Amino acid sequence: MTLRMWIIEPRDPLIFRDGRPFDPFPGARARSLEFPFPSTIIGAIRTRDGLDEKGLFQESRISELMGICMKGPLLVELDPQGEITRWLVPAPADALLLGSEPGADSRVMLKPLVPLQLPEGAQTNLPEPLKFPAGLTCRDPRKPFGRPPRYWYWEFFEQWLLHPQEEEVSLDKLGHSGPVRESRMHVGIKSETGTADEERGALFQTQGLEFTCAMGKKLSETRRLGLAVATDASRLKPGLGSLGGERRLAFWRPSVRELPPVPEELVQKIVEQKSCRLILLTPAYFEKGWKPSWLLKERVGVRPSLKAAALKRYETVSGWDLEKRKPKPTRRLAPTGTVYFLKLEGEEAAVRKWVKSIWLENVSDGDQERRDGFGLAVLGTWDGKPKEMEV
Repeated sequence: MTLRMWIIEPRDPLIFRDGRPFDPFPGARARSLEFPFPSTIIGAIRTRDGLDEKGLFQESRISELMGICMKGPLLVELDPQGEITRWLVPAPADALLLGSEPGADSRVMLKPLVPLQLPEGAQTNLPEPLKFPAGLTCRDPRKPFGRPPRYWYWEFFEQWLLHPQEEEVSLDKLGHSGPVRESRMHVGIKSETGTADEERGALFQTQGLEFTCAMGKKLSETRRLGLAVATDASRLKPGLGSLGGERRLAFWRPSVRELPPVPEELVQKIVEQKSCRLILLTPAYFEKGWKPSWLLKERVGVRPSLKAAALKRYETVSGWDLEKRKPKPTRRLAPTGTVYFLKLEGEEAAVRKWVKSIWLENVSDGDQERRDGFGLAVLGTWDGKPKEMEV
């Protein structure tokens, strides 16, 4: 399977509806998610790939289009020419940001959450197969930082994968919170006169995502943001196209960049320790909720076992099934940033092969969910040993 990188740069603030009702009544509000689900982007890719020369969608190709695969979407920063300059990924759930010195809002204390060995006689209600809770090894009186960046720069994130450690970091070095929310007020228009419909009071609001980010001490530097996806769609064409709610416009163009490769140092450490962390970069669908099944099956001579997990609140997704012409069932997803601590049983050569087969691959349980981009994963180091918990 040959994948090609595409950049989607929104021209307008995009709306990715959160599922709450948006009826034509006064005071209605259409709210956007903080980031699009993979199903939204792969749906747009398949729709665009399925257009004929006249721009009409070919319904006869729906079954074929469902086989198109995708990795992403990932948030990226763009240069003036519209090419990718920096990758950003969701903040991992095993990283805790604590407030630093009073008044020092630009620096935070970063602490890793690790599997903990319970004190003798202690018990938990952790579900099987989890053996250890994840947390801090010792108490810290400082409060969690109130405005943590939602996205980390790849350069810093890669070091976190290799060397998760306690340190004081600059927020500018760590990342930012990505697209900003923009609200717009609208009014209903009479078709006969082209004026506001004051009788019905059709005043409503939409909330979209503006894909720019203000940076710098005085927020004077504005950076262009976009979405990057790798797909094997063969008939995509560059140009303008609609995306999300209200048919907002976005530019589609191919990129010369590729997804970041797995660092050899990371591969070697996982081979030596026969343990690792797996971090989700897109939400994942697992039949058992938070617990993966396909991921834990023996593959290429390696059998992973799950020992601990760092989880955020689940996400919920639905959608419209164009092939069956009915709504898709509502499903819960393991959210982006989820971290699984795994032990790996197998020979060193097999572990090396397993690492490379999982790096930036989709690890959801269902074949279609993996094709749709759910569960894009990377790996990080873990020595496989729970840490003593301070009591």
